[in-house]
Amino acid sequence: MSSSLPMPDEFVALYTRYERKLYRYVASLLTHPDEAEDILQETARILWQKFGEYDRREPFLSWAYGIARREVLNYCQRERTRRKYFRPAVIELLADARLKHEGLLEAQLHWLAECTQKLDEADRQLIERRYTSRQTLHELAAAIGRTPNALYKSLQRIRLKLLECIENGLKSEGWK
Repeated sequence: MSSSLPMPDEFVALYTRYERKLYRYVASLLTHPDEAEDILQETARILWQKFGEYDRREPFLSWAYGIARREVLNYCQRERTRRKYFRPAVIELLADARLKHEGLLEAQLHWLAECTQKLDEADRQLIERRYTSRQTLHELAAAIGRTPNALYKSLQRIRLKLLECIENGLKSEGWK
Protein backbone atom coordinates (compact mmCIF):
# COMPACT_ATOMS: atom_id res chain seq x y z
CA MET A 1 0.00 0.00 0.00
CA SER A 2 1.11 3.50 -0.73
CA SER A 3 1.07 6.08 2.03
CA SER A 4 1.80 8.98 -0.28
CA LEU A 5 -0.53 11.95 -0.57
CA PRO A 6 -3.37 11.59 -3.08
CA MET A 7 -2.50 12.53 -6.63
CA PRO A 8 -5.35 14.76 -7.81
CA ASP A 9 -4.89 14.06 -11.52
CA GLU A 10 -4.63 10.31 -11.00
CA PHE A 11 -7.69 10.22 -8.75
CA VAL A 12 -9.77 12.40 -11.06
CA ALA A 13 -8.84 10.28 -14.07
CA LEU A 14 -9.76 7.03 -12.33
CA TYR A 15 -12.92 8.33 -10.71
CA THR A 16 -14.15 9.95 -13.92
CA ARG A 17 -13.48 6.75 -15.86
CA TYR A 18 -15.54 4.61 -13.45
CA GLU A 19 -18.15 7.01 -12.05
CA ARG A 20 -21.09 5.68 -14.10
CA LYS A 21 -20.25 2.05 -13.30
CA LEU A 22 -19.97 2.95 -9.64
CA TYR A 23 -23.33 4.73 -9.79
CA ARG A 24 -24.98 1.72 -11.44
CA TYR A 25 -23.52 -0.52 -8.75
CA VAL A 26 -24.86 1.68 -5.93
CA ALA A 27 -28.24 2.12 -7.65
CA SER A 28 -28.59 -1.65 -8.00
CA LEU A 29 -28.52 -1.92 -4.19
CA LEU A 30 -31.04 0.85 -3.45
CA THR A 31 -34.53 1.69 -4.62
CA HIS A 32 -34.37 5.45 -5.14
CA PRO A 33 -32.09 7.26 -7.63
CA ASP A 34 -31.74 10.23 -5.27
CA GLU A 35 -30.38 7.94 -2.56
CA ALA A 36 -27.94 6.44 -5.03
CA GLU A 37 -26.71 9.91 -5.99
CA ASP A 38 -26.21 10.81 -2.32
CA ILE A 39 -24.31 7.59 -1.62
CA LEU A 40 -22.21 8.11 -4.75
CA GLN A 41 -21.22 11.58 -3.52
CA GLU A 42 -20.30 10.24 -0.09
CA THR A 43 -18.37 7.38 -1.70
CA ALA A 44 -16.44 9.86 -3.87
CA ARG A 45 -15.52 11.87 -0.77
CA ILE A 46 -14.26 8.76 1.03
CA LEU A 47 -12.40 7.52 -2.05
CA TRP A 48 -10.61 10.85 -2.24
CA GLN A 49 -9.78 10.82 1.49
CA LYS A 50 -8.45 7.27 1.33
CA PHE A 51 -6.79 7.48 -2.08
CA GLY A 52 -3.37 7.59 -0.45
CA GLU A 53 -4.09 4.12 0.96
CA TYR A 54 -5.20 2.69 -2.39
CA ASP A 55 -2.95 -0.18 -3.54
CA ARG A 56 -2.39 0.58 -7.21
CA ARG A 57 -1.68 -3.08 -7.94
CA GLU A 58 -5.40 -3.72 -7.39
CA PRO A 59 -8.17 -2.60 -9.78
CA PHE A 60 -9.51 0.81 -8.78
CA LEU A 61 -13.11 -0.21 -9.47
CA SER A 62 -12.94 -3.22 -7.11
CA TRP A 63 -11.59 -0.97 -4.36
CA ALA A 64 -14.28 1.64 -5.06
CA TYR A 65 -17.03 -1.02 -5.05
CA GLY A 66 -15.92 -2.15 -1.60
CA ILE A 67 -16.15 1.37 -0.22
CA ALA A 68 -19.51 1.96 -1.95
CA ARG A 69 -20.86 -1.29 -0.51
CA ARG A 70 -19.94 -0.18 3.01
CA GLU A 71 -21.58 3.20 2.40
CA VAL A 72 -24.81 1.57 1.22
CA LEU A 73 -24.85 -0.68 4.29
CA ASN A 74 -24.14 2.27 6.61
CA TYR A 75 -26.86 4.34 4.95
CA CYS A 76 -29.46 1.59 5.25
CA GLN A 77 -28.52 1.07 8.89
CA ARG A 78 -28.91 4.80 9.65
CA GLU A 79 -32.21 5.07 7.77
CA ARG A 80 -33.80 1.81 8.90
CA THR A 81 -36.19 3.52 11.32
CA ARG A 82 -37.54 5.86 8.62
CA ARG A 83 -37.76 3.41 5.73
CA LYS A 84 -37.81 -0.27 5.12
CA TYR A 85 -34.57 -1.60 3.65
CA PHE A 86 -33.22 -5.06 3.11
CA ARG A 87 -31.26 -6.56 5.95
CA PRO A 88 -27.47 -6.21 5.58
CA ALA A 89 -27.12 -9.89 4.63
CA VAL A 90 -29.52 -9.40 1.71
CA ILE A 91 -27.65 -6.27 0.56
CA GLU A 92 -24.42 -8.29 0.67
CA LEU A 93 -26.02 -11.01 -1.49
CA LEU A 94 -27.26 -8.42 -3.98
CA ALA A 95 -23.85 -6.76 -4.11
CA ASP A 96 -22.12 -10.10 -4.70
CA ALA A 97 -24.61 -11.04 -7.43
CA ARG A 98 -24.13 -7.65 -9.09
CA LEU A 99 -20.37 -8.14 -9.19
CA LYS A 100 -20.68 -11.75 -10.39
CA HIS A 101 -22.76 -10.67 -13.39
CA GLU A 102 -20.96 -7.41 -14.17
CA GLY A 103 -19.67 -8.58 -17.55
CA LEU A 104 -23.15 -9.54 -18.72
CA LEU A 105 -24.63 -6.31 -17.37
CA GLU A 106 -22.03 -4.25 -19.22
CA ALA A 107 -22.72 -6.19 -22.43
CA GLN A 108 -26.46 -5.61 -21.99
CA LEU A 109 -25.88 -1.87 -21.52
CA HIS A 110 -23.68 -1.78 -24.61
CA TRP A 111 -26.33 -3.51 -26.72
CA LEU A 112 -29.11 -1.37 -25.26
CA ALA A 113 -27.27 1.74 -26.48
CA GLU A 114 -26.60 0.15 -29.88
CA CYS A 115 -30.17 -1.05 -30.30
CA THR A 116 -31.66 2.24 -29.14
CA GLN A 117 -29.72 4.00 -31.88
CA LYS A 118 -31.20 1.59 -34.44
CA LEU A 119 -34.79 2.60 -33.57
CA ASP A 120 -36.53 5.05 -35.85
CA GLU A 121 -36.37 8.63 -34.61
CA ALA A 122 -39.93 8.77 -33.21
CA ASP A 123 -39.54 5.52 -31.26
CA ARG A 124 -36.12 6.54 -29.93
CA GLN A 125 -37.43 9.90 -28.76
CA LEU A 126 -40.43 8.28 -27.10
CA ILE A 127 -38.39 5.69 -25.24
CA GLU A 128 -35.79 8.24 -24.17
CA ARG A 129 -38.45 10.63 -22.98
CA ARG A 130 -40.22 7.89 -21.00
CA TYR A 131 -37.09 6.72 -19.23
CA THR A 132 -35.21 9.98 -18.73
CA SER A 133 -38.05 12.14 -17.46
CA ARG A 134 -39.64 11.74 -14.09
CA GLN A 135 -43.10 11.83 -15.62
CA THR A 136 -45.57 9.09 -14.98
CA LEU A 137 -47.03 7.24 -17.93
CA HIS A 138 -50.23 9.27 -17.57
CA GLU A 139 -48.34 12.58 -17.47
CA LEU A 140 -46.30 11.70 -20.54
CA ALA A 141 -49.39 10.54 -22.42
CA ALA A 142 -51.11 13.85 -21.68
CA ALA A 143 -47.99 15.79 -22.70
CA ILE A 144 -47.79 14.11 -26.11
CA GLY A 145 -51.55 13.98 -26.72
CA ARG A 146 -52.08 10.22 -26.52
CA THR A 147 -54.12 8.02 -24.26
CA PRO A 148 -52.20 6.16 -21.55
CA ASN A 149 -53.30 2.85 -23.07
CA ALA A 150 -52.03 3.78 -26.54
CA LEU A 151 -48.74 5.00 -25.07
CA TYR A 152 -48.36 1.82 -23.03
CA LYS A 153 -48.88 -0.32 -26.15
CA SER A 154 -46.35 1.73 -28.14
CA LEU A 155 -43.77 1.45 -25.38
CA GLN A 156 -44.40 -2.28 -25.09
CA ARG A 157 -43.83 -2.71 -28.85
CA ILE A 158 -40.59 -0.68 -28.69
CA ARG A 159 -39.34 -2.60 -25.63
CA LEU A 160 -39.92 -5.89 -27.45
CA LYS A 161 -37.89 -4.61 -30.43
CA LEU A 162 -35.11 -3.60 -28.08
CA LEU A 163 -35.18 -6.93 -26.24
CA GLU A 164 -34.91 -8.89 -29.49
CA CYS A 165 -32.05 -6.70 -30.70
CA ILE A 166 -30.19 -6.96 -27.36
CA GLU A 167 -30.61 -10.73 -27.24
CA ASN A 168 -29.29 -11.05 -30.80
CA GLY A 169 -26.31 -8.84 -29.92
CA LEU A 170 -25.53 -10.88 -26.80
CA LYS A 171 -25.78 -14.12 -28.78
CA SER A 172 -23.33 -12.74 -31.35
CA GLU A 173 -20.85 -12.22 -28.47
CA GLY A 174 -21.46 -15.67 -27.02
CA TRP A 175 -23.43 -14.60 -23.93
CA LYS A 176 -26.48 -16.75 -24.56
